[in-house]
Amino acid sequence: MNEGQNEGINKRFCGNCGKQIPLTAKFCIYCGQKIEGWEDNSQKASKIPEQKKVVKRESDVEDMSFVAYQTLEPGEVFFDYKIIQLQGKDTDGVRYLVEKDGKRYVLKMFFQYKYSNLENIITMQNWIDRIQKLQHPNVVEIEEINYNSDPVYMVTELVEGMSLAKIKTSNTSLLTESLVRDIAKQLVSAAIEIHKLGLSIKNLSLNDIMLDPVAAKIIILTDGITYENTDERDEVFHIGVLLAQMLSANKLAETIYNDELLKEHKFTYIPGITLGMNKVLAECLHRNILQRYNSLEDLLKGLNALVSIEKDAVYELSKANMQAEDISSTNVPEPKKSRDWIVFTIIGIAVAAIVIFFVLNWSKITKYNGTASTWVSSIEDEDTLTGEYQEIAIFNHRDTLKTRNSNTANIRVDPRKAFSAQNQSSYSGSSGSVKIDTSPNKTLFVRVPDGTFGFTRLKENPKHNVVQNGFYMGKYEVTQKEWNQYMKPANVSFVGDNLPVDNVSWMNIVRYCNARSEAEGLNPTYTILGNTASSVTCNFNANGYRLPTEAEWEMAAKDGYLYTYSGSEDADEVAWYRENSGRRYRTVGYQKKPNAYGIYDMTGNVAEWCWDWYSEDYPNSLTEFVNPRGPSKGTLKVIRGGSVNNGLGTNLSVVYRTKGDPTKAYPFVGFRLVRTY
Repeated sequence: MNEGQNEGINKRFCGNCGKQIPLTAKFCIYCGQKIEGWEDNSQKASKIPEQKKVVKRESDVEDMSFVAYQTLEPGEVFFDYKIIQLQGKDTDGVRYLVEKDGKRYVLKMFFQYKYSNLENIITMQNWIDRIQKLQHPNVVEIEEINYNSDPVYMVTELVEGMSLAKIKTSNTSLLTESLVRDIAKQLVSAAIEIHKLGLSIKNLSLNDIMLDPVAAKIIILTDGITYENTDERDEVFHIGVLLAQMLSANKLAETIYNDELLKEHKFTYIPGITLGMNKVLAECLHRNILQRYNSLEDLLKGLNALVSIEKDAVYELSKANMQAEDISSTNVPEPKKSRDWIVFTIIGIAVAAIVIFFVLNWSKITKYNGTASTWVSSIEDEDTLTGEYQEIAIFNHRDTLKTRNSNTANIRVDPRKAFSAQNQSSYSGSSGSVKIDTSPNKTLFVRVPDGTFGFTRLKENPKHNVVQNGFYMGKYEVTQKEWNQYMKPANVSFVGDNLPVDNVSWMNIVRYCNARSEAEGLNPTYTILGNTASSVTCNFNANGYRLPTEAEWEMAAKDGYLYTYSGSEDADEVAWYRENSGRRYRTVGYQKKPNAYGIYDMTGNVAEWCWDWYSEDYPNSLTEFVNPRGPSKGTLKVIRGGSVNNGLGTNLSVVYRTKGDPTKAYPFVGFRLVRTY
């Protein structure tokens, strides 16, 4: 525990990138960020400036300057915690050994970049919320977290013992298979609880696991726990990597057994380890995710089912000169049998169903009282349909293509009108169709036409893969004035009637949508049965206000083009973002061009909530290709568009996706409305 005792004297670290910088630097020599609040006097270089005053981060602060962290000296006091010594730093912040009321703790002060933009704020807040709920005997105990201070800090219990990484380098013989088996069970048990809270151990290293050799107990530090939605089978794989590193006697164990290498090359049995344990590792580390343990629970069962070391055979190389690539062919269990026939059977059934569907529905489209001839438009003029509209018409014909009566049997509805059938009245005699105009105010909403587009695809793969019905979308982000008409005023970042509302939760937004729909005589779209997002259902046929689906949002943002930003390749033409806004959002539609559909601020200003549940694999796992509405369940909701906290690049792209807890409100996250037509 004495490492880094004297490291902190007269040192500064960049608040943005975390790297050590000279005491007199005005700018970080690594990332270029300007350093505010420090004396620029070489004669006073050795003088340690006063500790930065800790203040609550108010929402109306115009600029969030990057500040260097001056390390604290032993004896200084930080929020009633007396500094004993600097322990070190990592990519997230600086750690100190501290004392309070006669008890010792570990204090971690986070670098400012961890909460300097929208994505980092959301990630940190969700991480903090979940990590505080984590109660497990093999995870470090959290004493305090203060998110309202600057810098944000966290205090944890002081863990006695040594890290597994240090034991691996200094006392390898201690890591016997018997001990590693015990460690593995504790690690998996903790990983199960961590995963349940939406956290992950994918980045966990041996440095983040402390071991008390006497009690044979491990404690996982928070540094190795991240806020990330991962597949359990990937967690299984990473645990296999850590166990292989512990069990291997090779000095290059961390090089041989790492995630990247083992996903490319077949796992080779570890000499000197029992066959049973090697088989468990082989099933953890299979390159095909479908061949691994299905869950962490299954891995724990596999570990508990291992026979004792004394009763198991130890794997040894049969030849002294055997090469590493030959190991896998010796006593390696047979791979699991393929179930390709099941896949092919399902595909066959699906193809047959599609063929039957088209045959049955084609007969409905082309047969009207036994006569069929030419398409006649319901708007009094003939119109040749393109192949795209013919295909979409088949997908969406529903019940809109019906005979009128005996004297109009050969007249059919233009398939393009099938998309808005819910807004049309039925036919009456020979007078033709009567359409009820329920469209919203054209000064506030635009009509986004039906179409196809490449969901989350940009220039590298513009192929269209999704069919989306048209809809009405708000030209502008919902303003504070609009919000305050129906809801309690939000704790916005900047106050102004025509500024976009932000810092509002997804749950309160759906309540707002229903309230506004009822006030304007429209049918509310949402049914709300509780206080969680899973209790909310949406009637997409209702004509009331709602949030856009992720597909609707992206199609509207792309406006038929493949620009990086909504409406242009030049972000300055269409967006307020970090470099041109001073981190202040602007009046909706202010001084920036709309996209081709006439929609403003879909890139930048404030980011925007969508209807869909968030999944990291979506839309790669897309199963709906007509009007997709996201995964059927989840814990987080999608946020799109970027904000004034984002700089040029990926985070402002029209295909960039992030997420947030639907019950929480975030600065610089607002929304815009859509309606079905």
